[in-house]
This record gives sequence, structure tokens and C-alpha cells, in this order.
Amino acid sequence: MKQIEWRAFPYGDRVYRYTGSSLEAHWPVLHSGDREVFPDARRVADQLERCGPALSHDADPNTLADLLQSAWRDYHAGDFCAAMTTGHAVGPIGAVVAGRAAIAYAMHLENDPERVQTLLCDTASHCERLSQIEPGWANAWYTHALALARYSQQISIVKALGRGLGSKVRQSLMVAIALEPDHAAAHAALGGYHIEVSDKVGRVVARLAHGASRAEGLRHFERAIVLDPDSPSIRMAYANALAVNRRSRRSVAVERNVTAAAACQPRDAIAHLDAERARALLEGVGV
Repeated sequence: MKQIEWRAFPYGDRVYRYTGSSLEAHWPVLHSGDREVFPDARRVADQLERCGPALSHDADPNTLADLLQSAWRDYHAGDFCAAMTTGHAVGPIGAVVAGRAAIAYAMHLENDPERVQTLLCDTASHCERLSQIEPGWANAWYTHALALARYSQQISIVKALGRGLGSKVRQSLMVAIALEPDHAAAHAALGGYHIEVSDKVGRVVARLAHGASRAEGLRHFERAIVLDPDSPSIRMAYANALAVNRRSRRSVAVERNVTAAAACQPRDAIAHLDAERARALLEGVGV
């Protein structure tokens, strides 16, 4: 991939900078949608004990915890380049935060389609490796699925299904939910899978060939909203999935979810970007 000239988060570097102990204090709210465990030294030591050196070249839990927390601070602040750099530097254990940063940057700030696809493919590869090393980490599976789902949207859902990517997305999301039933973001992503596949290939083929149905997709989205009602990202994902169908683009459900996303109070940079996109849609700007 060509060298990326990283675009900055456009709403201020310090707006969502959780310094010192404030990251841990705000963690339950920041991660209400993905149920990620705070990466303190005890958590990291437990992972290293179970997974060994394959998880990281650094065996010091305190050092790793500090670096992971730094990467998450950068992610929440919108410094996606720094979050990716730090995450990758610590080895597979940093793949979740690095991957989330890469996906956020690719989908919100990068304009070059080739770079977008490369970021998403690299993220899927890193998280697939992590899921093999640490199969009990729900967000390894979720981030893998999210990267593949976004990549599939870039190349077209039909092409992706033909290459077998749809089954990988579905399987990884189902594993994530089995490991963490209250993972709102995974429910939303699985809802998107069901609805988009059903729209693209038709109800019968979707059900028989891809295990997808619109009704199941709606159920997953409703579950996601119950679990994390104040997430602009989930609301926008729901609106986007519904709007795939031309007849639904101006539906009451689409407009209701876009309006809800615009009204949300963002917790971090990625939520801010989703809320801003919702506001632009309401004002008739954007896609």
C-alpha cells in the first residue's frame, strides 16, 4: 500500500482525550456496546498465561497494559494513526485496538478506495490470527467480521458472497455473540449482514445459501438498540442497512434512526463522526 498521509480527526485533538485514570473511569460507558475488558495488568497477565508468547513479544504485563491503554486513548480521541501504530507494535494482543482504529479511519476519513480496502484486508488478517491465538476474545472475532463486512461493501455484497466472505462474516459474528451475548455492536453487525444479503440475493437464496433473513436482521438490530440505545454508530448502521433497499431509503424507520443518531451525545471520536454524518443527512448533505 502506498504511504498514507493520515488525515486528522476534524473536531479537535483534545475533545475526547481520556488522560490518566479517566480512561478506566469512563471505560464502562465507552465500551458499553462491545463489552471489551479494560486492559489492565491483571487482564494482560491472564491473557499471557493462557496464550503464551504468541500473543506478544513483550512478556511484561505492566508495560503491555500501559501501551494498550495508550492505544485505546488515541483511538477514542480520534488519533487513529497512533492507535494503529501502538497496537501493531505490541504484537497480536494489540490487533483489536489497531483494527478498530483502522476501520474507523478507513470508513470515515480515508478517500482513496485502494487504501480503504488495504486497511480493511490487513485488519481482517491480523484479527483472524488473533482469534486463533486467543479464541475466547469476543472482540477479536467481532473486529475480524467488521473488517470483512466493510470490505465486502466496498467490492459489492454479491462479489463478496461469491468469494465466500459472507459466511466468514456471519460465523465470526456468531462466535462473538456466543462469547458475549450482550455485545450490542456484534448484534448490529449481524443484523446488517442479514438485511443486506437478503436484499442483494433475494429472500429464498439468502435463507438457503447464506443463512440470512430480513426478519432475523431486524431482531438483531432491535436487540442492539436495547443493549446500547445511545450509540450513534448502531443507529446509523441500522439506517444504512435499511436504506440498502431503494424502497426503504425514505422510510420512517430510516429517518427515525438517523434522527436518533444525530441527537446522541458522542462519547468519543468515532461516535462523533457517526453523529455528524447523521446530522449531515438530516440537512440533506452527503449520501
